[in-house]
Amino acid sequence: MSSPAPRVALLGPAPPDRGGIAHETARLAQELSRLTEIDYLTFSRPYPRWIDPRRFARDERLSGAPATAILDYRSPRTWRETADRVERFGADALLVPWWTSFWGLPVRAIFRRLRGGRTARVLLCHNLEDHEAGPLKRFLSVGSFEAADVFLLHNEENRREIERRYPGRPTFSVPLPALETAGADRDESRRALGVEGRLVLFLGLIRPYKGVEVLLEAAPRIVRETGASIAIVGEVFADAGPIRKMWESSSVRDRIFWKDQYVSEEEMARWLGACDVLALPYRRISSSAIAARGIGARRPIAAAAVGGLKEVVVPGETGELFPPGDSNGLADAVRRIFERGPQAYAPGLERAAREMSWPRYAEKILQFLGGLRSLGEGRRA
Repeated sequence: MSSPAPRVALLGPAPPDRGGIAHETARLAQELSRLTEIDYLTFSRPYPRWIDPRRFARDERLSGAPATAILDYRSPRTWRETADRVERFGADALLVPWWTSFWGLPVRAIFRRLRGGRTARVLLCHNLEDHEAGPLKRFLSVGSFEAADVFLLHNEENRREIERRYPGRPTFSVPLPALETAGADRDESRRALGVEGRLVLFLGLIRPYKGVEVLLEAAPRIVRETGASIAIVGEVFADAGPIRKMWESSSVRDRIFWKDQYVSEEEMARWLGACDVLALPYRRISSSAIAARGIGARRPIAAAAVGGLKEVVVPGETGELFPPGDSNGLADAVRRIFERGPQAYAPGLERAAREMSWPRYAEKILQFLGGLRSLGEGRRA
């Protein structure tokens, strides 16, 4: 007789927070709930304006997820209440998405209160550290990582790093899932957006580590050699402001569509449906939800060979890789994709989309957790 599926408490953001992590956490809750009993917990206080560089942190048009708002970053009392609720629920695992040190103190306090109990303390690491990390952010992160029993990662490079830092603790790597509804109808999307001819797309929040300047440097060659236009679509953070000046001074500015604005899930689907190539010129990254969306939309990807992109983008199958920071390499990758044509990548993209589906993602996580010895393997007293 097979063992019952582990009961999971999931603590993370939820809509109407409009961040990608909130969207993914809500979807994970939905998929896990098909397989086991879960308790989805979220934050009761919005982010402070000083810590969140987005112009708007919430989109009230989004339907709220079925999550219980309980954790207030300003209230240690709610940190204790959160841990106590997890224990009352009888959770075999508390699964906490990790992407920012802002939550370091509350998560550490919750994990420590659960120490020695039946609940495994699991970090689902979207990043190992903040994109613009400093000594204080690293300090805040270390406490949560030290208190964790188990680590879920989105690429093998990060998994090996965690094994080096915390030998003996269970780790598991699984790519971010592809959003199977990401690709809207191509003709309809292009009509809605006014797109004509070939299109190379950058999609997502624009920050220095995303390498958008590499795409802008490659733009003249891409336009000249492929005849494609380029769209850069996503909200520009304050720390990436100089990138806009590069666009304004580009010799092919008239072939570059620039949209500095928050993009909803529906609009992202339209842009992915309309494009021919998705460009991801990141300088560093652990994993990319945009890459997963590109796989779901069956669009070949021209990606820098960094982090999890090296595992998701298989040359000749799901796209092409180039050295990070190399604008000529990016232009070459885009040209190869157009020369080979979309049909050359269709079988590989279809296989990847099936393997990276949301149901399989949730199943793999639950199977891994269920396979841990008493869900306490590697736990410190």
